[in-house]
Amino acid sequence: MKPALLVSAAVVVALVAGGGWMLRQRAAAPTPSAATAPSAAPAAQAPVEFAAADVITLQPVTIARTVPLTGTLRPVDQTVVKAKVAGELREVLVREGTSVRRGQAVARLDATEYEVRVREREANLRSAASQVDQARRTLENTRQLQEKGFVSQSALDQSRSGWEIAVGNRDAASAQLALARKALADTVMVSSIDGIVSERYAQAGEKLPIDGRVMAVVDLSRMEIDAPVPATEIGAVRIGQTVELRIEGVARPQVGRIVRIAPSTQAGTRSVPVYIALDNRDPSVRAGLFAQGVLSVESRSGVIAIPQTAIRDAGARTFVYAIVDDRLVEREVRLGLRDETAGAARIEVLSGLAAGDRIVAANLGALRAGAPVRIAPGPGPNPNPAPGTGPGGPGQASAMPAAATASR
Repeated sequence: MKPALLVSAAVVVALVAGGGWMLRQRAAAPTPSAATAPSAAPAAQAPVEFAAADVITLQPVTIARTVPLTGTLRPVDQTVVKAKVAGELREVLVREGTSVRRGQAVARLDATEYEVRVREREANLRSAASQVDQARRTLENTRQLQEKGFVSQSALDQSRSGWEIAVGNRDAASAQLALARKALADTVMVSSIDGIVSERYAQAGEKLPIDGRVMAVVDLSRMEIDAPVPATEIGAVRIGQTVELRIEGVARPQVGRIVRIAPSTQAGTRSVPVYIALDNRDPSVRAGLFAQGVLSVESRSGVIAIPQTAIRDAGARTFVYAIVDDRLVEREVRLGLRDETAGAARIEVLSGLAAGDRIVAANLGALRAGAPVRIAPGPGPNPNPAPGTGPGGPGQASAMPAAATASR
């Protein structure tokens, strides 16, 4: 067994020695040069393409912090014409949509019963007046007889009492006649305000009780809006501030004024009602229309503002995509006032951007920072847009994308 073990050990030693020699030969072999080694050049990075309207150039603008207000228009002065006396409605003189003046007759009740009552009260008054005259003559005669000693003092006192009773009866008859005449006058119903008939509740021939409703009249020259304001914003609201109102169905915006502020919040909403007065001169403005308003509580000029669609949030970072040397870069920004007067929200930039910077205004999703940028040929930004048409104000293009996406 010893010769076999020796042969195995010799073979192992030979194998180890051969392996070490091969490793030394590989280490000594020359490495191929960079020129001769095969390599694949990295592919060129594809540019991100934007439509011309996706990119805006920032310019100084004027912005305002605003509070949005909404509510329904209602007339300040409105009334319901009611029957002051009971009776049959003989005729209605006006219909819905008819303009009426204060004191104008709008309906009549059957006045026959009240005319008869007036004649009865007139007769009673004449009778009472005649009794007063008779009692006065009796009193004068009794006084003369008492002065001559023909009658006693008690007779004179009785005559004086009879005269006083007759005077009281006459005064009562006069008051009853006045009431009868008023009831007769109340059979003609009149409007208590200048306005327009908005609704009709009764028709001719109906029997109306006292306080029976006949029609409603509204005055559209003075309107009011009850609008809730969040409790966090109510501190900036003052009586006398103006509010620009846009009313449904009305082409031109209207200007209202805050006239009252409620002293407490509404239960459940934590909002405070404010009351906006509107002097209406537009015939298309009607009661019940929905109105949206914007109250400007703070204004700043010469600031940089960007559309809300340009802002990106990534955790604790707030940034926009800017274009610098034809490449995309992320610019962190610090924001200030929010302005919604132009329809699309604009937000003031306190730091991170300056006038002349170009940014991506459209929300095109996540983009690659550092990627090259190409602006597709097409209509460029309008250098002088109408006020309120661009998200950044005058001198800026719209932030709405002209193309659906940007190709990466």
